[in-house]
Amino acid sequence: RHRSLKPSCPFVLNPATSGNVPSVVSPPIVPSSSIQLDYKNESVRLASYDNWPIPQVVSPEDLARAGFYSLRNGDNTKCAFCKGVVRAWEPNDVPDVEHKRHFPTCPFVITTINPRLDISGNSLVAQGTTFKNVNIINNSVDGNLDELGVQKHNGPKRPDYGTVEARLRSFSSWSPHLIQTPDLLAQAGFYYEGMNDQVRCFHCDGGLRHWDPDD
Repeated sequence: RHRSLKPSCPFVLNPATSGNVPSVVSPPIVPSSSIQLDYKNESVRLASYDNWPIPQVVSPEDLARAGFYSLRNGDNTKCAFCKGVVRAWEPNDVPDVEHKRHFPTCPFVITTINPRLDISGNSLVAQGTTFKNVNIINNSVDGNLDELGVQKHNGPKRPDYGTVEARLRSFSSWSPHLIQTPDLLAQAGFYYEGMNDQVRCFHCDGGLRHWDPDD
């Protein structure tokens, strides 16, 4: 409209030579809280434990090595690779073992923790380590296994949900408003029954429902 009303205006003809001073826009200041940290780096994970409340229960070094970083909310920790959250750490918990137990399909568990546990387990056996409250049974043992307290292994109740992908497909109608995501539930062995928030373990057939935000 300026051009149509005053076509001979020097600013319209050439803003650069008209004495116009362009505004200088400073780059936006990015709050430190919004900076994306690379938690796939172990040193970055370790730095997140600067105010870790329970170093006497489980050490920041072991947690960071196992792929976890601190959420700075109580003892809540999160895996940098599968995004699984583990909390309520107890004495004698081994982060590598807990990570594998809760999230066995995590890529970090598969590529790093499993080989590490295999090596440490083999070295303990080679050294003849004595395990408290553990009875090692080999082929030379005579007697009924039931009497020895050995539990027979049974296959999964729902082998059709034996893969994470199959379990994930069952969550097609899962409510997006629930904090528990289909990915985490499927990795934990659950498939969705299609009713409210009820899920069931493909192996033991145990059902869970009424999920809380902290579960």
